[in-house]
Amino acid sequence: MDEHFGPIIKRIDQLFKIRMNQNLQQLDITATQMHVLLHLHCNSGNKITQKDLANHFEVKHSTMAGILSRLSEKSLIEITVDEENKKFKNITLTNKAMEKIELMTSQRDETESILLKGFSSDETTRLRAYLERLYSNLVSGTDISEQDICCLKKEFERRNHD
Repeated sequence: MDEHFGPIIKRIDQLFKIRMNQNLQQLDITATQMHVLLHLHCNSGNKITQKDLANHFEVKHSTMAGILSRLSEKSLIEITVDEENKKFKNITLTNKAMEKIELMTSQRDETESILLKGFSSDETTRLRAYLERLYSNLVSGTDISEQDICCLKKEFERRNHD
């Protein structure tokens, strides 16, 4: 009997993260940290708070606080209190982070290249369409808000076009 799809997708996700983390070791960041930094970069010029990031990446506030703390320790982000609302913390990239953006993107592209090795352009296009359909199937009929779905779709599209 064929294996169910869930475990296959999970194994691919785990191996992709392992490869990403290996490729990013030279930059002293993890794949999760890279995604946060690239999101900040893509939205530079916009005010981004810790709460925005936690919502965008669908993690608890405490989880995002830990990620941001490590990025701050590495001098890759600055965390400042929002002048308009003292409860919020604004997050911005440092020059040190900006210097790493191109390398991060390159490492991500290299990992994706390994993932798609042996696939023709047509197969890659079809695979993307299948994955988007799987995603849509899971989203339909859930209690995920339209705003959350929109954010997830934008992130999915951005990752596939960067």
